[in-house]
Amino acid sequence: MIKRNDICLITGASSGIGKSIAYEMVQRSWLVIAIARSHDKLMELSDILGRDNLIPIVCDVSKFDQVKEVSDYIKNRHLYPTLFFLNAGDGEEENDKGLDFELHQKIFDVNYFGTISWIKEWIDLLKEQNGGSFVATSSIQSFRGMPGVAAYGASKSAINYCFESLDAMYIKDNIRFQLIYPGPVATAMLKSKNSLPFTWKPDKAAKYIVAKVLKGSSKIKFPLFYVLMIGIINCLPNALYLQIFRTK
Repeated sequence: MIKRNDICLITGASSGIGKSIAYEMVQRSWLVIAIARSHDKLMELSDILGRDNLIPIVCDVSKFDQVKEVSDYIKNRHLYPTLFFLNAGDGEEENDKGLDFELHQKIFDVNYFGTISWIKEWIDLLKEQNGGSFVATSSIQSFRGMPGVAAYGASKSAINYCFESLDAMYIKDNIRFQLIYPGPVATAMLKSKNSLPFTWKPDKAAKYIVAKVLKGSSKIKFPLFYVLMIGIINCLPNALYLQIFRTK
């Protein structure tokens, strides 16, 4: 049986920001429970970071029965994370045909329900353990509707509202709900055909995220260029916004 005081759980841990957060947390002497769909990538990560530092578990977060089964397995091993990086996400974009109902369902199953299902399984235990933190990866794109990302942006906006509400509800229990709003990060989720300026590498993003999370920041936004840019876009009158961003 592994015993460690500082235990975190990371979903989407096999690649991108999640993988880099796993590296960062192990460097900070945390035991990492790494959750992802890819068995091979998790095994590779476990070999690199060490079996005493990282526990790989295969799980599809969109399958709620799997989330419950994995959570029960972790509890039965007497492992009790106090920090949850709920990072797994689907960034698939709509095609030019317009609204894709099935895509909305698919993305919400991962980005929204695949996040709050972990909260459902662990919130009562965190209350008993006198607190902890859930950290969700949202997006800069969640602040105003952009063409082609209706499903993705809506799922992230839903997480924003949910976490802000839960943060107020559970603060008396010393349970925090923190949000990460990344701009462009050089991962497979970045769909731009052209190189974007001020794009961060995953390891830089992870260092920034972890430092801010451990300091208790509620909302973590980066890079600064895109934070400022989305702030300007949010101030645009709707008629001007539609002129600039309309696709047809």
